[in-house]
Amino acid sequence: MVNEQGPESAQAPSPSGTPAAGTSGKRTPPAGTVQIVDHALLVLKTIAEADRPRGLRELSRDLDISKSSTQRILTSLERVGLAVVDENSRKYVIGPAALTLAWRHAANSDLVSAASEATARIAASTGETACVSAVVDGRRVTVYEVESSQPLRLITGVGRPYSLFSGATGRVLLSMLPEEHLKHLVSEHVSTTGATDATEISQRVAAARDQGYAFSRGEWIMGGCGVAVPIATQGTVTAALSIYGPEARLAEQRMADLVPLLQDAAAQIAIRWRQPA
Repeated sequence: MVNEQGPESAQAPSPSGTPAAGTSGKRTPPAGTVQIVDHALLVLKTIAEADRPRGLRELSRDLDISKSSTQRILTSLERVGLAVVDENSRKYVIGPAALTLAWRHAANSDLVSAASEATARIAASTGETACVSAVVDGRRVTVYEVESSQPLRLITGVGRPYSLFSGATGRVLLSMLPEEHLKHLVSEHVSTTGATDATEISQRVAAARDQGYAFSRGEWIMGGCGVAVPIATQGTVTAALSIYGPEARLAEQRMADLVPLLQDAAAQIAIRWRQPA
């Protein structure tokens, strides 16, 4: 059975190969925080977001944390199961204890609770992978996903961070952000990559905002398509509903036909999400 990785697959540009935006230079912890805790969480987050094992020296260099402090942090993370080291390469990956944190988050997330039923219905009715995504630290992260039952399907993977600047879901999420936040992210993206014109990005985001949906075709993986619609913004969480599938099943007209179905499901999720616990 072919299980083709989703539009944000291993072929997509990884945020983990280089320091994340804003992580270079000397770090001054915000007032009221504890530096060693800040550093430990930063190391853990970097390992979790990496698409390959990370070594002590590169973590110390990329995060601008002393080698001795990084080593102590890694030892502590390994001791509690949040990191695992390969005995041969001496490089680290996220540990099994992190699964417990992810499971607890999913179980207690208001957004996941509100979205699970409607997302499952969308996956069943369309035959494609359906997912709910949110903006986390300037990236798009899938917080809930129901995989297609088709032999050939596309998946994103819950918890994996991807760029907001490619794909239908990213554009929809960007279209929901406050204007100043959007300008900051666009400026940061352009200065970091130097690959895309800010005006073009803004125009595509504006189109997604005006239409209330966005399509993508082959932006992350050849032959992969996506349709995304906004759900809502609650506090600091901005969410979107999407489906992904191969272009053999998601022709342009098919994607257009699915927009009302997705918008109706997104409206149902938004209503449930706003209801008090």
